[in-house]
This record gives sequence, structure tokens and C-alpha cells, in this order.
Amino acid sequence: MRGIRLRPSGLVATVSVALASLLLPAGPPVDVADASGRFSFSKPERCFMRKINLQRRAKGLRSLAWDRDLGYVARRHARQIGAERSLRHDYNYGTEITGWRRLGQNTGRGGGCDSLFAAFMRSSSHRHNILGRWRFMGVGVQRAGGRMYVQQVFEWKANPGNVYGTG
Repeated sequence: MRGIRLRPSGLVATVSVALASLLLPAGPPVDVADASGRFSFSKPERCFMRKINLQRRAKGLRSLAWDRDLGYVARRHARQIGAERSLRHDYNYGTEITGWRRLGQNTGRGGGCDSLFAAFMRSSSHRHNILGRWRFMGVGVQRAGGRMYVQQVFEWKANPGNVYGTG
């Protein structure tokens, strides 16, 4: 796995496919279900997913389907980094997502969906993931300390599952 950290924009990207997981603790459980107990994407998460698909269609690429298993894992990580006010990859996502074929992730921190998405697109490694050979995506967003923390997860396979059994 290869990553890049851009301090001015507060972005982190993983460009290569996750081939193996790194053994770091997953952290405490985080509740990410709606009032019915079922996972649903929030308005800011949907904003990122719509922007990703608009950008992909503008480049002649297929839209990515929204995947709840990926979104659940992405939101858990976004909530962790928001609570910590830190920016780091989810080094466990290769074990948290169970039946994956090929994975990628973008991690960032910024003011809001529009400005943060524009920053992702200005970064070649983030743009590479957004326009990559994926079929599914999930996004997690957490607001904390006046900033938005976002985790985008990309995958080739539908409904890969996750160790949390939720999605």
C-alpha cells in the first residue's frame, strides 16, 4: 500500500490496491445506524458520492454504486479520526471489509463537501482513486471541531461484507 500526505489541504490517499492488512487495533465500536437500526448514508456522504459519480460520468466512466458495507466501515473511520481530530488512513480496512477483491481509500479533512472534493480532485493520487477501476463505493463523514473528516472506500465487488455485520 502506498500513501501520500499533503499537509496544506489535509488529505491522505492510498493509491495502490490493498494487498494485505496492517495489524493495528481497530478502536472502539462506533454506532452508525439510523433510528430504525439500519445503516443509511447521511446528506454529506451522499454529496461526496454524487460528486464522485458526476466526475466519473464527465470522464466517460461508469458511475459507482453506493455500497452500505463499505459506507459502514468508512463512517466508523471518519468518526474515529473526527473524535481524535487527526488524519490517518484506516490501516485495518483490509480486514474490516471481509469479502473484498480490490480496495482503495481516500482520507481527508476540510471545510465542507464542495471544497474538500475539489481538493481531492487537485491531488493526482486522490483523483486516481476517484476515477479508478472500481464498481462500488462507500463514504463516511464526521464533523468535528469546525472541520469535516471524510473517508472514501472503493471496491470492485458488490456487498463484500464487513466484520461488524452491519450495512
